[in-house]
Amino acid sequence: MLKELLKSKGVKQKWLANKIGVSEVSVSNWVQGKSQPSLKNYKKISILLDIPIEKLTD
Repeated sequence: MLKELLKSKGVKQKWLANKIGVSEVSVSNWVQGKSQPSLKNYKKISILLDIPIEKLTD
């Protein structure tokens, strides 16, 4: 889901990592489904991408 959202918003993983203060590897793992962001990071992503948090957690 995150991969599609980033693509639709024209957002690079590196940009997102820098904005929320995590490594690019962390974002890559989220995109690949290897791990999930913390609730705190879900909230940050939701704000940055201007989408409801529920859309991230579906």
